[in-house]
Amino acid sequence: MKTPYALLLAMVLGWTVQAQTVPVTFSVDMNNETVAAEGVHVAGNFQGWDPAATMLSDDDMDGVYTLTVDVSDTLGLVEYKFINGNAWGADEAAPEACAWNGGTNRYFELSGETVLDTPCFGQCGACGTTTVLFKVDMSQEDAINPVGVHMNGNFNGWDGSNFLMMDDADGDMIYTYVATVDGAMLEPMDTVLFKFVNGNAWGFDENPDGECASQGNRFLALTGGDMVYEANPGQAYCYNACGSCVAPTPVTFRVDMSTQAEVSVNGVCIAGNFQGWSAGVDFLSDDDGDMIYEITMDIAPGDYEFKFINGNNWGGDGEGNIDNENPPGECVTNGNRTVTVGTDPITVQYCYNQCTESCVADPDPADITFQVDMTNETVAETGVWLIGGITTPQWQAGALQMSDDDGDNVYEVTYTVSGAAFFEYRYCNGDPYPGGVQDDSVAEVGDFEAGGCGQGNPFGEFNRTHVRSGEAEVLGAYCYASCLDCNGDTVGTIIGIEEIQDFIGLEAFPNPAEDVLNVRFDGVDGLADIRVFDLSGKVILAERTRVVPGMVTTYGTESFRPGVYILEVRNGLRRSTLRLTVK
Repeated sequence: MKTPYALLLAMVLGWTVQAQTVPVTFSVDMNNETVAAEGVHVAGNFQGWDPAATMLSDDDMDGVYTLTVDVSDTLGLVEYKFINGNAWGADEAAPEACAWNGGTNRYFELSGETVLDTPCFGQCGACGTTTVLFKVDMSQEDAINPVGVHMNGNFNGWDGSNFLMMDDADGDMIYTYVATVDGAMLEPMDTVLFKFVNGNAWGFDENPDGECASQGNRFLALTGGDMVYEANPGQAYCYNACGSCVAPTPVTFRVDMSTQAEVSVNGVCIAGNFQGWSAGVDFLSDDDGDMIYEITMDIAPGDYEFKFINGNNWGGDGEGNIDNENPPGECVTNGNRTVTVGTDPITVQYCYNQCTESCVADPDPADITFQVDMTNETVAETGVWLIGGITTPQWQAGALQMSDDDGDNVYEVTYTVSGAAFFEYRYCNGDPYPGGVQDDSVAEVGDFEAGGCGQGNPFGEFNRTHVRSGEAEVLGAYCYASCLDCNGDTVGTIIGIEEIQDFIGLEAFPNPAEDVLNVRFDGVDGLADIRVFDLSGKVILAERTRVVPGMVTTYGTESFRPGVYILEVRNGLRRSTLRLTVK
C-alpha cells in the first residue's frame, strides 16, 4: 500500500497509473448475407467508430466472422455494430430488443475479459432464432407483487417462477423481458403462447380476453425477424387487456390536393406505422369538393410516421394509382411525415408533397437533364438508369435508361418533370426492373444527406434530392454514389441550359445560422436578385440590391423555421446557389 508521502511524491514527479486493457471477442454470423468484397468489420466507441479500421475474419470458413481486440477497462458501456463492408451505409441496425437506448447500436457492460455471443447479422440472436422484446403496462394495477412481474410461456416450459421481467426503473410502469426462441421447437410451431404474472405463481396470472388471446393465453406468431410485442408502436399492452392502458385519441388528417394535376380514381389514402403501413385501407374523403381530403382516426398516444397516397397502393401501378408523396426533408423523418399524438384531439393538415398547410403553386413542367459520371465504376451490361419519384410509375417501375453518346463516361437522360418543386431520385448501375421484377441491389448507395445533396429514406438509405425551378435545367454530373464530381469538386446546376452560367464566390455564415445570416458576395458585381426559398419552393426572402465584390449583407432569421433552405443569387445571366441550415 502506498503511503501518503509516496502518493505525494508520485504527484510531484508526474507519475500516472496506466489504464489496462482486456480482450473482447466479437463475432457475427454472416450465413444469411452476401459478404461484401471489402469484408466484415466492427465499429464502436472502443475504436472511434471507424467503419474500415477493424476487420473480422472467417478462419474456419463456416460463415462466422470473429476478432479479438484489446479494449480499455475504463470504457464501461461498449456500443458497437457490425458492417458488411467498410463504410457507413453498409452497417446493420440492431433491433430494439438488443439496441442501446432506443438507437441501432449493440451494447454490453465491460467488466473484464469478454467473449460475446454470436448473433446473426442484423438480428439479436443466432441465425434461425427470433428474439422478442415483451412489454406489459402495469399502471392500472392496484399494486405490484413484492416478488415482481414474471412471464409464463411455451418457450420456458410455463415456469414463470424463474423468468422475472425487468423492473420499472424509469417509473413508466412498463415491464420488459427479452427472449430468444427457436420457432421450430415451439408447440404449436412458430407461435409463442404466454401470459404475464403479477407475482411468480399460478393464481396471480392474468386472463386476457380479446383478439390478442386464445383460451386465456396471449399468442404471438413469429414472422422470421426479431419482434417487439406491443399493442401499438411505442404502446405496451395493458396487463390483463388486449389494448394499451391509454384510451386512443381522435386525430383528423387533412391533405390539400389542389396542386395535383390528377386525383386517382382509386381515391386518396393514408398509411403509417399506426396502422401497419397498409396502403388502400384508410381513405380520405372530400365531401364539399374543396380538394381538401380528410379522415378522422382513433390512435393511441405516441410518436408516429405516415404518408398520404394519391391512389390505393405504394408507388402507383399505371392503373389509376398516381403516387405516394415525397415531402421535402425539412418536414420528414426517414422520408416520412411525423405526428405526435397526445390525449387531446388534434388536426393535422398538409399540402400534398409540401411542408406547408396551404399549397404553394407547383413550378411549370420543364425538361431536366440528369447526368452521372461513371468513370470510377464498371458499367453493368444492362446500362445506367435513373429512378425517382418523378416518373410514372415511380421509382424502379418507371426507370429511365441513360446514354453516353460521346464516350466520356458521363451518362445522361432528359425528362420532362412536372408536379412538386421538390423531388427525390437515384442512379442505378444496371437495370432496376428487369423483366418487370424490382431489383434493389443495383441502386447507388451513398450518404447523400451528409454530402449535402440528399436526405434519408424509410429504408435506412439515402436518396438524392433536387428543387426544380420550372425552367429547363441541366444537373451537374455527380460522380456515382457521391455528392461531388469525380475530381472531388462540388457540382452545380445550370438553369435555362445555355442561357445562364454559374458563378462562384458566394458565401453564407454562420451556416447553420441561428439568429442572423451573413452573405458575402465575392463573384458578382452589380444589380442582383437575392432569394431564399424552402425545399417546397416557397420563397421566404426576396430582394433586389446592388452588390460589389467583398460586400457582406446581414439578414435576420425571424421568419425562418428550423430547416434547410436554398439561397439563390442572380446577376444578369449568372446564377449561384448555396444550401443553408437554420437552427
